[in-house]
Amino acid sequence: MESANTALFNYLRDAIYDPTNASLVIEELPEWLHEFGNGLKFYTECVMETTTLATALSRGELDGALPTRGNEIAAPLKSLHASLKHLTWQAQRIAQGDYNQRVAFMGEFADAFNLMVVQLAEREKNLEEKIIQIETKTSALEQGNLLLTTLVHYIPQQIFVVEKESHNILLSNDIASSEISTNPDYLEDIIRLVSEHEGFESARELDITYEHNEIKRYFIINRFSIEWQNADAEAYAINDVSETRREIADLETHAYRDALTGLYNRAFGMMTLDLWMHERRKFVLVFVDLDKLKYVNDVFGHSEGDVYIIRSGDHIKSFCPDAVVCRLGGDEFMMLATGFGFDDTYTKMNEISNNLRNDDYLKDKEYTYNMSFGIVAVGEDNRMSAGDILGAADSRMYEDKQRNKLKQKQLKVGDTQYVDDRI
Repeated sequence: MESANTALFNYLRDAIYDPTNASLVIEELPEWLHEFGNGLKFYTECVMETTTLATALSRGELDGALPTRGNEIAAPLKSLHASLKHLTWQAQRIAQGDYNQRVAFMGEFADAFNLMVVQLAEREKNLEEKIIQIETKTSALEQGNLLLTTLVHYIPQQIFVVEKESHNILLSNDIASSEISTNPDYLEDIIRLVSEHEGFESARELDITYEHNEIKRYFIINRFSIEWQNADAEAYAINDVSETRREIADLETHAYRDALTGLYNRAFGMMTLDLWMHERRKFVLVFVDLDKLKYVNDVFGHSEGDVYIIRSGDHIKSFCPDAVVCRLGGDEFMMLATGFGFDDTYTKMNEISNNLRNDDYLKDKEYTYNMSFGIVAVGEDNRMSAGDILGAADSRMYEDKQRNKLKQKQLKVGDTQYVDDRI
């Protein structure tokens, strides 16, 4: 009897603390305990299956094996798993612009989620309408250039008439004259920029960027060959569209930029990923997650957490000038870059991670920075979906995060084991 008690106790202990080695041989029990032993094994296996599923859900892993059909203990978690799988699919659809998705379960979360989707749809619609309005306005202004030049002194365009060879000014309206008074080289600069465009025909529009004293301006220019006072001349009609261009740029910034970091946002990142896959480019995708951002926010304040996010984004941008770096939200970033393979990307990301840990901002701080990352190299013959690529990168990032945690917990100071609970 004592031997049977010991076997049952050891089995329950191993099932809790060392499940991979938990074993109960029914035949070694007294015959009258066989039925109880089989029931205990079934119950314990159900509990272990349920624990495995709960652990996977806590990590955000939704693609693992589910408990067996007869495991009623895991039924609520299996239901939650199904709900999260469907919610993930809906979130992916929303990221692709499908704002018809709605959640009809999960209580208050569903209400908040549905409200967010409605607001996203409204904001995108308003931004698109505003951009169309501004572009339509710009197009109308540009098309009206030729007509407005007949009203030289009454329109907000710069009008110059100059001798063809000497560039002496024969006529200028008030707004054009004010440009010359501010910058004597202004007209010569404009003529030089126009002449650099080979094949620019008379009476056609030219879009140029003009920079003076580190200020960029954007002009739509028409040039006409005319005869003025019995001399060969050229007329320049210059329309300053700088303000309109800046308004459009600002709208695009709001639509495709993250407000905190200035990096691209999730919408732009997913659009770029889909485009590169459609073009069958060869590129790498790096998924980055900041370690212990919540700890910094909770202990030192969200302003410090914001600095953590911003400094991390700056370091990731240093990967290469052409990299597309996006903040997906919270502590997650995605980087897309062409011209790199897995190995050189891994080397550069390790350098960036080390630079982040040694960021100058941390000199007098009581906490550290660290990032975990996962890399997926995408070839020209890629057959994975965008979701598969992101899932693979996320899985590798999670493996890296686990390695980082293990390293930090094994830090030693002298002969004393040092555990850093913040990492």
